[in-house]
Amino acid sequence: MKFRIKHTTPALCYGTIIPWFIAIAALLLFVFLDFTINDKYPTIIFGGILALCLVVDTVFVLLLAIEKIFGTKIIVEADHIKIHTLLRRRKIYYDNISDVKYSHYECSKSRKYRKDRSSSLLYKLFQDDEDVWIRAQLTIYPVLGKVIELNDDAANYEQKRKRWITDPHLDPDEDVKLYQAYLCYKSAYRQYNNMIR
Repeated sequence: MKFRIKHTTPALCYGTIIPWFIAIAALLLFVFLDFTINDKYPTIIFGGILALCLVVDTVFVLLLAIEKIFGTKIIVEADHIKIHTLLRRRKIYYDNISDVKYSHYECSKSRKYRKDRSSSLLYKLFQDDEDVWIRAQLTIYPVLGKVIELNDDAANYEQKRKRWITDPHLDPDEDVKLYQAYLCYKSAYRQYNNMIR
C-alpha cells in the first residue's frame, strides 16, 4: 500500500536558517576588523559571502517548498518498506528492522523547541502559552544502519483525543497517514513472520 505523508526534513529547515547566521557573522567580522565600504577587497569578499548565503538560502527554501508540496511516499510491501523522500530513496527489508515505534511530539510556531508529549501535571503547569501543534513521529530502528525518523501532521489528533475520553472506541490517530502506514506495516510484518515460519 502507498501512503503520502507531510514529512519535514530537519536538514532542510536548518539549511534555511544557517546561511543567515553565516551572513551575520561575516557582517560582524567586517565591522570588528574596522573595514569600510571604501575598502575594495574586504567589501568584495563580504558581498560574495552575502550573495552565496542568499543563493544557498534560496535553494533550501525551494527544496523545503517542493518537499511540502509533494510530500514523502511510504510504500509497504510484503517483505520490505520503501521510503521516497525528496532527496533519498530507501528500501528496508523486514529482516533488517529490529523495532518500530510510533509517538507524538509538539512543535511551537517559533520552532525554538521540539519536545515529546507528556501528560504529567508539572508539564501542563509549566507549559508556556505559546501556540503549539502536535505532529506524529515514526521511528524505525534497523539492525544495521542509522535510525530513520519520519514525521507527519496530526491535524485532528487533539480534537479526537478529547472525544476519546467519552468514546473509547474512537482512535484519535485514525486520520493520520503516518499512523495508517504504521498499522499497515504491523499487519504486513505479522503476515511475513507467519509466512517464513
